[in-house]
Amino acid sequence: MSTTTREYDIVVLGASGYTASIAAEYIAKNSRTGLKWAIAGRSRGKLEVLAEKLKTINPDRIQPGIIVVTMEQQNLNEMAGRSSLVINGIGPYHLYSTPVVEACATMGTHYVGFSLETPWVMISKYHKTAAANGAIIIPTIALCPSDVVSFLVAKTIHDRHGGIGAGEVNSTAKLEIEGMSGGSFNTVLSLIQTYGIGWILFGNPWSLSATSQRRKPNSAPLLSRIFGYRSIQGFGAVTTSFLAISNESIAHRSSSLMPKIYGPDFNFHEYLPTTGPFAGVLAHLILRLVMLIISFPPIQWLAAKYLIPESGTGPDLATAAKSERQEFLAIGTPSKSKGDQVSARYVYKGSLYYCSALMGVEAALSILGEKTYAHEIGGGILTPATLGMPFIERLRNAGIKIEVDA
Repeated sequence: MSTTTREYDIVVLGASGYTASIAAEYIAKNSRTGLKWAIAGRSRGKLEVLAEKLKTINPDRIQPGIIVVTMEQQNLNEMAGRSSLVINGIGPYHLYSTPVVEACATMGTHYVGFSLETPWVMISKYHKTAAANGAIIIPTIALCPSDVVSFLVAKTIHDRHGGIGAGEVNSTAKLEIEGMSGGSFNTVLSLIQTYGIGWILFGNPWSLSATSQRRKPNSAPLLSRIFGYRSIQGFGAVTTSFLAISNESIAHRSSSLMPKIYGPDFNFHEYLPTTGPFAGVLAHLILRLVMLIISFPPIQWLAAKYLIPESGTGPDLATAAKSERQEFLAIGTPSKSKGDQVSARYVYKGSLYYCSALMGVEAALSILGEKTYAHEIGGGILTPATLGMPFIERLRNAGIKIEVDA
């Protein structure tokens, strides 16, 4: 479906929420002044307050329209039909945003969401519909860093070695975070209530991949699989990462969507960097213990009642900008030759929630304005890496340090 004649270029849905409101402010500060956009949500009062704030950021640009929506399917379809692209901040996504994805897939509207909830990405339900209608749907832009470094390793190997694909690619993810938003806490708790803890501890990293991609055996030694700790060339001491299953699932989906770049032998693993065997084993065991404790319903009730902040709240951005940092490093080798290792690094110093909002908006602008692998694929439930180098250049220009072989 053509989106060129629609009323809005972008609608930010759930705009009064924590991350989506940051995304709206980012648009007001950084996007072209002629962008036609709107903020949407259930509370007109909250949207009007946000609109006034946005006007003070840049009074000379086109100001956003206000769309009051319910979560009824017909109403969401009407909203999606008015815009070329929806940036969705309504979470937990597996509880509230399935109708939003359905609306975008049905109406041929592009979609970017901040979900980390890989058990919920609606591939089997909406991929074919979205592809048929030309809708590029990227539910997990917040998992972009790991997807980007694994993509860059695979693409560099492909380009340097005459089309040879990547073999094993290892990665580490290091996050220094001030705190989590109320919505993020609610999402973690709700995910465990809905899907249990098995997918986090023992999930299949190929669960989101195309059916033709087979699960490859784990190359880690048996003791490493039991106790978490191992030492890997180029990284040193590493252990189990809480985010690994989500990041690995997205990276393997990217490889199945772009097989000519990644090759058939691409195999991605992510770890948490650590200081040595004792710290590595301890971190691994603590993760499992915490997951086990949270799996009990009475603990979930206590956490929801007394520990989790209110939804829509989050860390102070100014404080987080000074103390937060994320660094992702990936190292891989060609699959069928003895070529040198290729590394890619992604570093951002500043608020992690601001970075998520930045990535969401830049992904949206890339979809609307540039030719990417996602456009060549034709739409469907896709990944951040399918936006390719145009998106990566946008991230670099926005202040994220992304390097190959540095």
